[in-house]
Amino acid sequence: MTYVVTEVCIGVKGEACMAVCPEFCIFSEPEDDMSFIDPARCTDCGACMEACVVNAIYPEDALPKASREFTHINASWFGHKTGVRARVREIAEEMGHFSPVKRK
Repeated sequence: MTYVVTEVCIGVKGEACMAVCPEFCIFSEPEDDMSFIDPARCTDCGACMEACVVNAIYPEDALPKASREFTHINASWFGHKTGVRARVREIAEEMGHFSPVKRK
């Protein structure tokens, strides 16, 4: 099992989760609207979930039904960043959020 960053993180990109992760498996780049957990590196310690100030991180087996797509989104970011970024922006728009990351 792994932990998953959900749509609650869109526009937040907090770094508290990254700071406490002993496996350094949480990533975000300047052009991202959220952070992502690498399921291949996650050791299921739960430190990130405890540190997340917006409650955006869940154990994979406890994801809210509406957030289940984020298991795939997190894992896919590590090989298909462009497509994941586009999907996250779509979700942000569906949620009524603007995309906070400035684009060129």
